[in-house]
Amino acid sequence: MRIAFVHGINNEQNKPETIEQSWWEALERGWKAAGLVAKPRPDITVAYYADLLAGLTKSDAVEMGTPTISTGFAVGLLQEYANAAGVTNTELAEAALDLNLPQEAVAQGVPHEGWIISFASILERILPTKGKLIAHLFLRQAVIYIDDKVLAVQIDKRVTSAIFGDQLDPVIVIAHSLGSVVSYRVLAGATQRDVPLFVTLGSPLGVNMFKSILPPRGTMPKPPIGHWFNARHEDDFVTLGRAILEKSIGFGGVEDSTDIVGDDPDRHSIAQYLSSPVVAKMIHQHL
Repeated sequence: MRIAFVHGINNEQNKPETIEQSWWEALERGWKAAGLVAKPRPDITVAYYADLLAGLTKSDAVEMGTPTISTGFAVGLLQEYANAAGVTNTELAEAALDLNLPQEAVAQGVPHEGWIISFASILERILPTKGKLIAHLFLRQAVIYIDDKVLAVQIDKRVTSAIFGDQLDPVIVIAHSLGSVVSYRVLAGATQRDVPLFVTLGSPLGVNMFKSILPPRGTMPKPPIGHWFNARHEDDFVTLGRAILEKSIGFGGVEDSTDIVGDDPDRHSIAQYLSSPVVAKMIHQHL
């Protein structure tokens, strides 16, 4: 049995080796907390794409225009999170002023395509004051992935190669944050592969605007995943408090758990997810 780790946003300062080590150590802590004997370390692959994502995130080239081939869905994604956080038009205008951005960036509370990155920057200013600490980190990179078809294909290809490549199955796929979106896109298109367990942690797959870049509703991985387990902290804003349901992906059967424990103030923390007994037990029984 192999494991593939698929990371989420803001991992450009990490290396695949450090991700592998920190995730595995968190999992071992979870087994200990659950009173389980640690499993021998299996063959682990890290699907690393942070360098691709960070390269465009930091680029000034996308500040005043859309990426090479735009999906046009980033506007809705930003608005959905702004609405969920209760961001007002007054707050948007004040933040734009503080950042020396023209009011066009927040006109009528909805960003125009040309102001997507500016609007994301404005939300980065506002969301932490509302206790949404992780959201301001998540949105900028999520916007790039959802809005740039070319980049999304590059990332998907790299993740596909890391999860499958020329390696033997079965493989357990454990994905965090934006990595769960990438992973589902990859698995939905995979054929004749054996994935007995798909674990999604802090996933935004229940967020409406992500539907726009997912496979057609109802598209099951081929062959179907043995078991899909989704864990989300009740206070993890990235998930908007939403389970992965039939109305979001087109089919049911995803086991959902909010039984995440830990005192990490970052409710989106991968370490907190993996070290929670409910998550650790699920992975333990499939290894």
